[in-house]
Amino acid sequence: MGCDIHLFVEKKINGKWLAVKGVNEPEIKEAEEFIENIKARGESADYWEKRIEELRQGTQGYIWDGRHYLLFEALAGVRANHEITPISEPKGLPEDISAEVKDSAEGWGGDGHSHSYLTAAELNAYKWDQTIAREGFVNVHQFKEFQEKGSPSGWCGSVGGGGVRHVTNHKMKKQIEDDFPFGDSSSYYTLVRWEKSLREALGSFCSWSLPELNKLVEGNPENVRIVFWFDN
Repeated sequence: MGCDIHLFVEKKINGKWLAVKGVNEPEIKEAEEFIENIKARGESADYWEKRIEELRQGTQGYIWDGRHYLLFEALAGVRANHEITPISEPKGLPEDISAEVKDSAEGWGGDGHSHSYLTAAELNAYKWDQTIAREGFVNVHQFKEFQEKGSPSGWCGSVGGGGVRHVTNHKMKKQIEDDFPFGDSSSYYTLVRWEKSLREALGSFCSWSLPELNKLVEGNPENVRIVFWFDN
């Protein structure tokens, strides 16, 4: 079963923590590209066009609205798999939480877990540039990308099925050179390993979300924080 995060931004104003609204620009861009692809196939995009208008109105959770287990591990040690040290183990909800975020958390009841919060100061102090080891199964196109760039843009944790063939990296290279004389190239998968920085792996969270959060700081990173929890 998948795990999702519910993340809100709060800012202390006149001694009181308040929920901050904003627009999640990366999510809107992703939705726009999705709508474009749907229309290119001649299908209806009514649902997504309505959804994108909702996104443009702003939400409390604008800094992040996605599923990235590596991020969950960095924030609170949730879904840990890469042996990185989290910023903090879950702290629970802050005692001075804003009313809006408190209501949302209570609405999840027992389905919400690992509640926590982190200030902008804590987030800024974390070692986002640490190197992590990654691995995954790739198909022929992803393997070619791996050879050219040192890492694939997509991969699977596991892959199976009647037509799937697991081969070594050497075998995959040979099959590519021979233009797959023994079958369809789409059936071949191989396990690859690579390293990259955590910052690069987390993409828009580090390139967009953290800078957006820091725009709210105004000289005191202790007065801005994220409050979050997870559900399965």
